[in-house]
Amino acid sequence: MRINPFASLFAASLIVLAPVHAAAQTQQESTARQESVSVRDRDRPEYDAPGRRLGSFNLNAALDLAVTSTDNLFAAPDGAPSEVDDIIYSVAPNASLSSDWSRHAFAIDAGAVFRSHEDFSNEDADDHYVRATGRFDIGENTALRGTLRSSHQVTPRTDPDSPFIGAPVEYDRVDSGVGVTHRFARFTASLDANSSEYEYDGAQSFRDNEESALRGRLDVELSPRIGLLLAATVDERDYNNSPQFNSDGAAYMVGVSLNSDLMRGEVSVGQFERDYAGATGSFDGVAVEANVEWYITQLTTVTVDARRDADDQIGAFSGEPYITEEYGVRVDHELLRNVILTGSARFGNRDYETIAREDEYNEWEVGADYMLNPHAALRLRYQHDEVDSPAYRDYEVNQATLGLTLRL
Repeated sequence: MRINPFASLFAASLIVLAPVHAAAQTQQESTARQESVSVRDRDRPEYDAPGRRLGSFNLNAALDLAVTSTDNLFAAPDGAPSEVDDIIYSVAPNASLSSDWSRHAFAIDAGAVFRSHEDFSNEDADDHYVRATGRFDIGENTALRGTLRSSHQVTPRTDPDSPFIGAPVEYDRVDSGVGVTHRFARFTASLDANSSEYEYDGAQSFRDNEESALRGRLDVELSPRIGLLLAATVDERDYNNSPQFNSDGAAYMVGVSLNSDLMRGEVSVGQFERDYAGATGSFDGVAVEANVEWYITQLTTVTVDARRDADDQIGAFSGEPYITEEYGVRVDHELLRNVILTGSARFGNRDYETIAREDEYNEWEVGADYMLNPHAALRLRYQHDEVDSPAYRDYEVNQATLGLTLRL
């Protein structure tokens, strides 16, 4: 393997920061943690990055260095000549500045991912973003909030609807939103207005679009541990260069929120509708949204999520909308106080009702995080992505990643 500057930096960092192996924790030390907090979210004062205090603000920053080996760089069909392997080096800095006020809040954060390929430099493409969020408290029960985010993103080759030939698909995205929340007695009402603009590079410009959405939600506290939620969303999407894909959508959901010592999250079901301006017609069906953390033991957290709706982001390859049905599960286990093992699996189906195409895909991941000290952590991951689509392409991709995160 040829020498690469990123690899040299990565190796040097490992040598400089390698600490003495952390001592194994006892079971009693493991269980002395915050209740109802996931393995990844709990405080670890001896390993959490301290950041920096700047007046009434907190500054946190990190630099992630990684080397990834892939056996199918372009997610090419099984057995195709373009099914090639490669080594990918990445450098990902990020920083955030957040207020520490007793009332109101403001935060700004930014980050980027710079990639370099060992053999296929034409695949080099970078992501970057900057975001600002704020909250203005009006009394004790009412708050106004807003957010603005600008980013440049690259569609991964492993996306089930990404082309495996030509240059990587890149696009600019701008998201903005405002909202208000008011709490009275056991009820909390919120209203949010959001908009997103997508602008694709080159031949993918037919996907340029603008989306606006209005969402209302009512939470009812039935008890300290369980609540009822009602939500309604209406949205509109306009394609600048492909007006036949313009559409209006709506979703109506009802569900429960959980907040117990063993489980936290939300599960809701309802109805979605989407009407298209062109000959595509209309879609409707059962909508599902779920995300639940289960603290199965004091050392293990299981996270389950699910969704079903009409995905109106027109694909780079098919140029047709589809209905997405997806389920996932993730397990995080604290082996030692500074060692977290992780495993996840996700299964999905994309049903193109206007053409003879149906994709089934699955992905799974195993890995470990080793916190060396408050300023450094190692990350090891193995990922497998697989798509079964007779009308499109069948492919498998395996990736192994070794990463080092340096934290302020």
